[in-house]
Amino acid sequence: MAEHLSDEEQLENLKKWWREYGVVAITVVTLSVGGYFGSVFYKERQQSQAEEASVLYQQMMEVALVSPDQTLNDTEYKLTEGLASQLKDSFSGSQYARYAALLMAKIFVEKNDLDEAARELKWALNDADEGLELVIKLRLARIEASRGNIDLALAMIDDTDAGTMASAYSEAQGDFHLMKKDEVSAYKFYLQSLDQSLEHDSSHVQVLKLKLNQVTPATSNIDKNSSGEEN
Repeated sequence: MAEHLSDEEQLENLKKWWREYGVVAITVVTLSVGGYFGSVFYKERQQSQAEEASVLYQQMMEVALVSPDQTLNDTEYKLTEGLASQLKDSFSGSQYARYAALLMAKIFVEKNDLDEAARELKWALNDADEGLELVIKLRLARIEASRGNIDLALAMIDDTDAGTMASAYSEAQGDFHLMKKDEVSAYKFYLQSLDQSLEHDSSHVQVLKLKLNQVTPATSNIDKNSSGEEN
């Protein structure tokens, strides 16, 4: 049987997940967003505002992501929070403001403040583009699960057309079912996530294989259920 984690261990796993996947998503967003603003904000004033927001966000990234596996000191935190507030107040309609909220949510997770992390994500969800909405929903669901609201977490991501994030969504469903001690469902979703995982993402594939091994005893129940359905 799989070993079920305590609340403290679940929180540490949430932090680890944000460290591994949060920074990657934020960085990808930063690299791609220039083209977005270049095509949409074609008027001079709008383009100027986009460039200002870009500079603020880049400054925020430079402070907050220097040591992604460590908690910011007081000075770094205040500077990062100030830049995020400036982006959200002065450029609230931009996607940069939403990226700033995502980054603040990551910081709050590191500080064990899941309420504030959820608040930042809910703010970012308003007017987020489709791709970013998928990222935010998944992070909100993981926070709710870590707070003990596992059924709510599942409801937030069930029946979602996750597109290129399908593997991540399936993996989260597996994690949440494992928290509910439903190893049969966990195994099914981990297997589904493995099938959906990109072949070149070898590190993620290894993580999924470890999770499958964790719930391997449940496969006997799956086999029995499958045999019963066939009969």
